[in-house]
Amino acid sequence: MMKRFKTKLAKFSALSWPERRTLLAAMAWLTLFWLGLRVFGLHRFQFWLQRVNMPMECGFSKEEILYIATLVNIAASQAFVPATCLTRSMLLGWMLQRRGVVSQLRIGVRLNQGVLDAHAWVEYAGVPINDQADVGEQFLPFVEILPTEAFHSP
Repeated sequence: MMKRFKTKLAKFSALSWPERRTLLAAMAWLTLFWLGLRVFGLHRFQFWLQRVNMPMECGFSKEEILYIATLVNIAASQAFVPATCLTRSMLLGWMLQRRGVVSQLRIGVRLNQGVLDAHAWVEYAGVPINDQADVGEQFLPFVEILPTEAFHSP
């Protein structure tokens, strides 16, 4: 246990200050995003997140954007709450939006041995950045989020 902690501490110490700040912020925000999704639901929480005007200029390279996605994924693996794919993807999208990076939250479904699976990921320039490159082939993405009323029978 102590060896694992020392390994994590060494990896954290190897990060630059901006990278540490991003990682720690992601860990803190994950808890709030997890709560926000449970309290407000997807539509209302997403609306609330998007109502703030963000910078329209992106000064980040694709490599830097991918690294932010990696840091959010690392934070999700160490989170104090269950960091679902939706929670971490919404957080990543919001963090990128705050930096002026235009990205898309994708939610897809698939039928797996008779069970409907859902998954969320973020795409930048049409490419998944916080998941496997072929995630869009494994899950059929929704073009838009459907309201829950769409799933009620008449």
